[in-house]
Amino acid sequence: MAPVALEAGVRGVVVSDERDAAVAVACGFSSKMVIIDRDGAGAASRAYGLDGVGIAVMSVIGEVVAVKSVAEGAGVSYGYTYRTASATQLALVALGYADGVPRLASNRAQVMVGGGRYPLVGRVAMDQFVVDCGDDVPELGSDAVLFGDPSRGEPSALDWAEWTERDALALTAGIASRVNRVAR
Repeated sequence: MAPVALEAGVRGVVVSDERDAAVAVACGFSSKMVIIDRDGAGAASRAYGLDGVGIAVMSVIGEVVAVKSVAEGAGVSYGYTYRTASATQLALVALGYADGVPRLASNRAQVMVGGGRYPLVGRVAMDQFVVDCGDDVPELGSDAVLFGDPSRGEPSALDWAEWTERDALALTAGIASRVNRVAR
């Protein structure tokens, strides 16, 4: 892997300790190309904007696959752990815990849909979750941004880490392989 990286123009690597630095040097990187970051995942956290300072380079986006108008008191998802406070629009998003959406996000997290931030309500199911959009009616097929760039008003991975009681790096690493990776 190191020869390919060197041929591709990689001119430095960040590692967490001397042992990893020695491996990088043994693989072909010069000692001047190896930077030791003693706080472990700090370099990765900064690279992904997970330290609150760096730039967010990863977004997790689901698709609104159904919208339903419901009355006050409607129960949502398994066990009805959430009941609507008033008549509202519920959006069904095609992502769930099988995709890496933590179940602890149930009734705790927020999602950006159609330019507004709304609560994720009810239990996160295997392949879907529900967002309470209030009076707004999202279009079918619209994006539901779980986390992305806070400068655009989107929830951040740090927000989701807090809501789900996870480390932000572990949260981003837990996105399942069945979620398409797309460069934007």
